[in-house]
Amino acid sequence: MAIDEIVSELHENGIYKFQTPFIRTEEIKRLRPITREVLKKSKDEYLFGDAARIGRYESWNPSPIYDILSKPLIHSIAAKFYNSPPSFNEIFLTHEYKNDAGMERNGFLHFDRIPTLKFFFYLSDCNRKNGAFHYVPGSYKIGTQLRTAALARTDEYGKIQNRLEIDYPDLGITKKNAVPLEGPVGTMFIFHTDLFHYGGTVSDDSEREIMRLHFRDI
Repeated sequence: MAIDEIVSELHENGIYKFQTPFIRTEEIKRLRPITREVLKKSKDEYLFGDAARIGRYESWNPSPIYDILSKPLIHSIAAKFYNSPPSFNEIFLTHEYKNDAGMERNGFLHFDRIPTLKFFFYLSDCNRKNGAFHYVPGSYKIGTQLRTAALARTDEYGKIQNRLEIDYPDLGITKKNAVPLEGPVGTMFIFHTDLFHYGGTVSDDSEREIMRLHFRDI
């Protein structure tokens, strides 16, 4: 699909999934030893397992992380979405393998408090059992309205209401309305965080590894 069509889909529905794996098998083989080592050293607290916030993609040149995240298609889509190259980017890694330490915020059905365009990469096969990303179709524009209203009420980050089942129960939108975005290792999709979504909650003896590249126009 052409970049214009991808961006049009993002503006309309808040999500676009590439139909075939975006990261090749040989790229995954070079990438995963690095991401696993970074996660092993990370001190970030994450109830679902391990997490690491590892800076801008440019700071990973040269490395397999940079080789993947510097691909022109990614940056062309982001620039087209924001009508100019976004001023902010940052990489996040997670490895989910726990379900008995409590609920992380991303495990609730929510929209993000800071609007972000996220490029989401599955570094392991992901399905509804092992924490696949879930989203509510048709919720993107509603999420934009709710976020805008929530920010008008307060700019104190921790007080911004963004969890559907807790903060907006009258809407009647719950996890039962969400569908999983399943895919094999190497899958990439893009979504805007006004879309109602959740992920990372794994079943017993399951795990999920992901990499995300966040873009913001700030």
